[in-house]
Amino acid sequence: MTANTTFRLVVLCTGNRFRSPLAEVLLRDLTQGLPVEVLSGGTLSLGPVPALPEAIESATAMGLDLSAHRCRHFSETDLAAADLVLGFERTHVAAAVVDGGARPERTFTLPELIEFLRQVEPRANDPLERAREAIALAHEGRSDHPQLLELSQLGDPYGRSHRVYRETAERVEALSEELAARLFRAPPRRHRDVDEGWLKRLISR
Repeated sequence: MTANTTFRLVVLCTGNRFRSPLAEVLLRDLTQGLPVEVLSGGTLSLGPVPALPEAIESATAMGLDLSAHRCRHFSETDLAAADLVLGFERTHVAAAVVDGGARPERTFTLPELIEFLRQVEPRANDPLERAREAIALAHEGRSDHPQLLELSQLGDPYGRSHRVYRETAERVEALSEELAARLFRAPPRRHRDVDEGWLKRLISR
């Protein structure tokens, strides 16, 4: 496949041990059957250590497997060639653009991008063309909503209570499902047999 026939999505967090690995396996599952490549990485270089036990536990509860995950630094991935780079905090976005060469117009925090996607309606029918158009429209909307640059983040649960880990995992799952729906019209994982009415209701919000 050429670059234009594969949508390359990279998700970053700090250590690549909880938020981004969960988003990676969720988005990979949500985009099954589509020419979408999903990778994850961290802004810290920790070596090939596994995901946090809480991440593995959360993934298992979702019917996914993170046991083979090993941390990667974002420098191991060509961010400049990615169609979309997502972080969870503004520091992830800054590192991706400044140090990783990610294209600013294709780099967002995940919560920020969701907020922008709720306000646009791409016209393309092809899933990949639709996704690229949606991202371009979201970038155009940044100048109209500068407050989202500061507000749309999802913090690191590392070292906090089990409840915080659980709530963070649930938030990552919800954001990943909405992202896949808004970019690719993918149904949520728990309702793969729903009709298109669910997607129309979500996208019309």
